[in-house]
Amino acid sequence: MTTLVLAMSGMLLASVVGGATGFATSLLSTPVLLLLGFGVAEVVVVNLTATLVSRIAVLALRRHDVDWRGVGLLVGGSLPGAVTGAFTVGYLDQRVLKTVTGIVVAVLGVYLLLRRGQPASVPGRRAYLCVGLAGGYLSTSTSLNGPPVALLLGRARPTPARFVADFAGYFVGTNAISLAVLGLHGRIPGAVLWPVLPLLVGAGVAGNQIGTRLADAIPREAFQLAVTCLVIVSGVVTAVS
Repeated sequence: MTTLVLAMSGMLLASVVGGATGFATSLLSTPVLLLLGFGVAEVVVVNLTATLVSRIAVLALRRHDVDWRGVGLLVGGSLPGAVTGAFTVGYLDQRVLKTVTGIVVAVLGVYLLLRRGQPASVPGRRAYLCVGLAGGYLSTSTSLNGPPVALLLGRARPTPARFVADFAGYFVGTNAISLAVLGLHGRIPGAVLWPVLPLLVGAGVAGNQIGTRLADAIPREAFQLAVTCLVIVSGVVTAVS
């Protein structure tokens, strides 16, 4: 019971940050859940489900702010990535995958930080599809599918409302696809379904509601700096977790 309470607390706090910045719930909750003894497969299912459920309300509320073309390309690209991740995850060393992913994300985050003050650049169709592919792969293999999209959107420097809305659309589409793919491949552990999953999802939804309200109060420049710094930190945490 103590472990479950600590897991709920960790998910709540991670979701507050995730709700405020549009992503990073899984990045912050993953090390906590792993340290508490949850298996990688269980953590993946918990993170994907909690993020999916919590972002449905955000998407409904902010649907008019969504760049549907960009989100559609990201979600479309995520499908083959999710299938590939589900097929290959059993053959990969999770520590190596996380370390490499974390280092790449941290380096790109530093690059974004150094580019602050330069004109924004709008990513093209190919960039959206490639990032969607990478996000889909990371989704079913580690559930850490937020950083590639954060880096892509960071180049365009959208308003905080657009950033959060686009991420909500991406997470709803990609996480739903990823859970369906994992289910079809029999990679959803039955032990996590009850009572762990409902309780952690509930904590995630509550934290996300708090964080989403905070996002509206953060100035645009401060928001973009916070996102960039969080990308760097998340890369480091992913590499060493």
